[in-house]
Amino acid sequence: MLTKRMLTALFLAPLVILGVLYLSTSWFSLIIGIMACVASLEYCMLIKLNGFSNKSFYIIVLLVCAFLFAVTPSYLEYLLYLVSAWWLFALFVVIGFPNNKNLLNKNMVLSLSNGLFLLAPMVASLAILHSQDRALVLLLLFLIWAADIGAYFSGKHFGRKKLCPQVSPNKTFEGVYGGILLAQVVAISYVAIIVQSPKMNDFLVFCFLALVVSLVSVLGDLFESALKRMSGQKDSGRLLPGHGGLLDRIDSLTSSAPIFLMLVVFVV
Repeated sequence: MLTKRMLTALFLAPLVILGVLYLSTSWFSLIIGIMACVASLEYCMLIKLNGFSNKSFYIIVLLVCAFLFAVTPSYLEYLLYLVSAWWLFALFVVIGFPNNKNLLNKNMVLSLSNGLFLLAPMVASLAILHSQDRALVLLLLFLIWAADIGAYFSGKHFGRKKLCPQVSPNKTFEGVYGGILLAQVVAISYVAIIVQSPKMNDFLVFCFLALVVSLVSVLGDLFESALKRMSGQKDSGRLLPGHGGLLDRIDSLTSSAPIFLMLVVFVV
């Protein structure tokens, strides 16, 4: 399994980096939109939304929401606050799982709304970040990858205390600490390489960004794991060898992208 994960990552990572650097924002947004369509189909499977017309209509609504999110800068602040509030709700679901799982698996309207919050803000946030500064998109991706890699190896070698065993039995606090540490290395390297004549404040700000992204990426992963637990699925799909479905691969990005954008807009 680890070999498949590594081979898939080594194949996809350069393509993602090249896409971020060389695609226009329009093409980049189109590809992100297509990814969201695939992920939304996987999400429909998790919440047991059946029927071609139902799924098609849901995807259209999701893309329209993402478009409106991206093209309404005057309301961006309020939308980001709304998304942040929804992720607090997701945190409540994860912490209280499985006692409060009925909030999701017995309410289709809420499940559909959760899918919109899960995917539409991610698409819009990535498009906005790409239009402003492509280096920030790469920074976000590197932070998420670093947090994931650091958590995996730190948890594997030092993991003792379970983080959220009812949702994801393999995740540990030690893994989270390792992910945070490696993300800090990425943030410090980014400032040293990209920022001209960096000051101590620059390092502090980007280290704070790395800390928040590291923690929020774990929440995105855990929330998707909770959805899979409720649906009885091990993976959201089989698209990526060793990784499961596309939603499995971008779960950390769903939570990190809008929170990262909010911090970039209002902090950096």
